Amino acid sequence: MERHDAIVIGGGLNGLTAAAYLARAGVDVLLVERNERLGSAAAGFDIHPGFRMPRFTLGTSSLPHHTVTDLELPKFGLRFMRVDGGVSLLADGCYHASYRDGLMMRRELTRHSLKDADAWTRFRRDMLRAQFSLRDALAQPMHDPSRRSLAAFRALLGNADQLAIKPVPDLHDMTRLWTMSCAEFLDSYFTSDIVKMHLAAKALAGTTFGPYSPSSARFLMNLFSAETEGAGGGAPASVLAMGGPQAVADALGAAIEGFGGHVRTESEVTDVILRDGKARGVALADGEEIYADAVLSDLDLKRTFLALFPWKDLPKGFVERVGRFRMRGVTAKINLALDGLPAFPVVPDDCPALQGGLRLAMPMEKLEQAFDDWRSHMPPRTPLIEALIPSMSDRSLAPLGKHVMSVAVHYVPEVLHDGAWTQSRKDDFTDLVIGEITAHSPGFKDLILATETLVPPDIESEVGLTAGDFEQGEMSLDQMFFNRPMPGLANYETPIGNFYLCSGSAHPGALETGGTGAGAAQRVAAALGRNVITRRGVGI
Repeated sequence: MERHDAIVIGGGLNGLTAAAYLARAGVDVLLVERNERLGSAAAGFDIHPGFRMPRFTLGTSSLPHHTVTDLELPKFGLRFMRVDGGVSLLADGCYHASYRDGLMMRRELTRHSLKDADAWTRFRRDMLRAQFSLRDALAQPMHDPSRRSLAAFRALLGNADQLAIKPVPDLHDMTRLWTMSCAEFLDSYFTSDIVKMHLAAKALAGTTFGPYSPSSARFLMNLFSAETEGAGGGAPASVLAMGGPQAVADALGAAIEGFGGHVRTESEVTDVILRDGKARGVALADGEEIYADAVLSDLDLKRTFLALFPWKDLPKGFVERVGRFRMRGVTAKINLALDGLPAFPVVPDDCPALQGGLRLAMPMEKLEQAFDDWRSHMPPRTPLIEALIPSMSDRSLAPLGKHVMSVAVHYVPEVLHDGAWTQSRKDDFTDLVIGEITAHSPGFKDLILATETLVPPDIESEVGLTAGDFEQGEMSLDQMFFNRPMPGLANYETPIGNFYLCSGSAHPGALETGGTGAGAAQRVAAALGRNVITRRGVGI
């Protein structure tokens, strides 16, 4: 009978991070993944012989610096490249680029508005301050305030102390950022519609919010989540893993085994073994049973409890509460192998920002229309499109002179109001997106060697993300912090003893890559009498 201290179900980035931290702490951990390769949504594939690319995600991929350092990931082959933050193309032939260098960024902003060039420093300073404050919340577990425990009481006192020492103007700024719409908030800084469209398109990509949605301004600070430079700097960089997101997953898998843990692929978990109301192990699809003192799930909340457990064994009313957890697909993926590098005539040939990707920005009204179409389950008419040509920076991804393009298309509903996503509808959708890109890059369509289109239902069936939701649960305020995934279910614990949630459905969700895995590893290690040392502290 095979037995381990802990078993992690699922090899997404959170599950891999959790298993790596546990292994580093001396826990005998086994990670089981149903697919041939690790990574889940970060997995790569060959779209055409010799053309390798991320299949499901855009391709920008970063981990918090402390995670890379804690887990010694460079020792396991992981390398990152920081490039400029990308280019927005607009229908009227204008463009706006983001540069890491402060002087270049100021020069770029001055092309559109001298006033906005001056406002940039203030905007960047405010976003860095907001992101720094958010890091405090990410660095600690979210104790459920309804539970009368000493840890929860200490957490509440700590939060109260932090609020008490904040200057009143900072409290006002924080309230504005967390309550205002993205469009209204940007209006308070900038005058140029081009600058505002550029920032809004990048901030709202992949969210379930439109530019006029209340509380959508907070997504602007996420643009600065990896920034450490001073307020006099330029725009946030795009971070690319050499080898694509798959390289991140492979390095984490190597770290697990390097620290003494175990990884098994092509091993699908079908059931969690329960005895006396506690998880005792897992059953695989081939009938094998593996036992452990703790079981962690990197599957989303719905797939975890609605697929791995007999519903009768869950607490009364719990299945209904899980069903009400909002998961909604919003992003489709188009993968392209190209016979050459596309040209974008409006952008200078030597523009380094193109390495950071491009997006087809649009006026706030059209962006809101795209959002309205998504809410109405309409096929997208003017979807928000962003693209990355990772082979510009990483020549290992395509043959010499050839390229791959990764295209993420947002405000794409998982269910249409008048039927399913048929192949004909997917073809029409693909033609629409390629036509939009070709309008900015004449001859683009003729460069295409191979195409693959994945709409949210495809992503659900391929990756196992309910509704094709990459965030594994809507990041609305009522599903964040100690309410994530739901009231009474915080700190990675579940109603099942010895069973923990380490997927993006738990805190901090999409706010920090691998953050849920790191936090869950701390919680489980403490239960097993071990310490996980991270930026989050020792133990829980």
